[in-house]
Amino acid sequence: MEKKFKIRKDDTVQVLAGKDKGKRGTVVRVLTKKDAVIVSGVN
Repeated sequence: MEKKFKIRKDDTVQVLAGKDKGKRGTVVRVLTKKDAVIVSGVN
């Protein structure tokens, strides 16, 4: 069963932790199995 994410593609998000902390970008892809998102301009 896949998890529900409140974050969706094309949402604008801000990185809260890691080397890119504080950067903002747009969600390109949500990886539910890895509990991750791909954000344009960040990773």
